[in-house]
Amino acid sequence: MLTKGNIKLIKYVSYILLQSVVYGFGNPLTKVAYQSITPFWLLTFRFSMALFIFFIFFGKRIACQLRTVKLSQYLPASLCMALAYITCNLALNWTSATNVGFLMSLPVIFAPMLAVVILHQKYNFRYLPLQIIVTVGLYLLCCNDSRFALNKGDFCALITAIALSGALVFGKKSLESIDTVTISATQAGVTAFISLICALVFDDFSVVPNIAPVAWAVVVYLALTCTCMAYILQNSALVHLSPSTVSMLQCTQPILTAVCSFIILRETLSFRGILGGFIIIGSILVANLMETKEKTD
Repeated sequence: MLTKGNIKLIKYVSYILLQSVVYGFGNPLTKVAYQSITPFWLLTFRFSMALFIFFIFFGKRIACQLRTVKLSQYLPASLCMALAYITCNLALNWTSATNVGFLMSLPVIFAPMLAVVILHQKYNFRYLPLQIIVTVGLYLLCCNDSRFALNKGDFCALITAIALSGALVFGKKSLESIDTVTISATQAGVTAFISLICALVFDDFSVVPNIAPVAWAVVVYLALTCTCMAYILQNSALVHLSPSTVSMLQCTQPILTAVCSFIILRETLSFRGILGGFIIIGSILVANLMETKEKTD
């Protein structure tokens, strides 16, 4: 029988699954956009647009909350998110979208460890076997039939995973002082500012007038769904779910990235990859059953 608590849990689990859907499309679409735009300019326009949208709808609310909190209460989560998106977009420029999907999901390993250090939470060793199994599944999903080796793109995606873990853990702490909209806006703002500096230093402005319409369309999609909507979904879920659970649920993202990468980029998946996908889904279901049981006991 579904209790009120279980329905609430399902609601916030669905938030992270929806986030995985929009990211699944976002990763391969980003590679399409790179045919006429550089990573730093894409990030600058994407996050500037997202920040503008946040302030159009919630500007007064955001300003009021930021006046009442210290910089240290939201800056660490925002810096981690900025680092995550910058390294993720560099990774997409240098390696396959499927490999990026794999490495981006490693917060399932890093987030519980950071939560112990930053939030002083007790590590639940019951989840350790599942975390190991998920890692094996992710490896099978993205390694395919070749030996997995880290190139510079894969290394950037690994940094993305660590930064995302920090964003989850620090974001959980930030939500004690400010709401989901405000922390989402600060994350978008900090990312836009750092991306603009990087674009001016490392990229050529002459790229901007030659950006193709399809790339602008991707920028709009990324700003509306993968930034505004995805940030609010994740930060809303963090109010009710642990960083460990959120990171486990985000392991659905590489499965959706693999499917969308096949449709858009023709990146193929082997039998081993399909097996890895089933392992991930099974582990996530078991993890959620374990958490539901703990909440109802």
